Amino acid sequence: MIEFSQSLVESARLGSGLGTVYRALDELVELYALEDAAVVVEVPGLGRQVLNAGRRPLGNDERGLHDASPGLYLFPALNDPVLNDLMMALGALGLRFDVRPEPGTHDVLADSPADVPVGGGATEGSR
Repeated sequence: MIEFSQSLVESARLGSGLGTVYRALDELVELYALEDAAVVVEVPGLGRQVLNAGRRPLGNDERGLHDASPGLYLFPALNDPVLNDLMMALGALGLRFDVRPEPGTHDVLADSPADVPVGGGATEGSR
């Protein structure tokens, strides 16, 4: 477990926001021996985003994640509300971090309310 934490912290310190989210999803898959993991977040100014473990495209979206409520989706399901909230927060922060504007450019995220809640949706996998 220490190895996971150190690599995730290192990614957060030195990598991209999205890279950190994908690394966290990959580590969840490995740690809990899951088939797959994805997080669906709704970020003001960016809309709905689906981030899938392994950075895999959703393809034909057999699990319906494009239309899913914001939340963490684990396959098989693992009901952990704290993990759900943490991954949704990490997903939203990772996206916001990576799209932050360069100094002197327009901030697309400033056009939307910043205090919109991240989620509160799904806490279990397949729906």
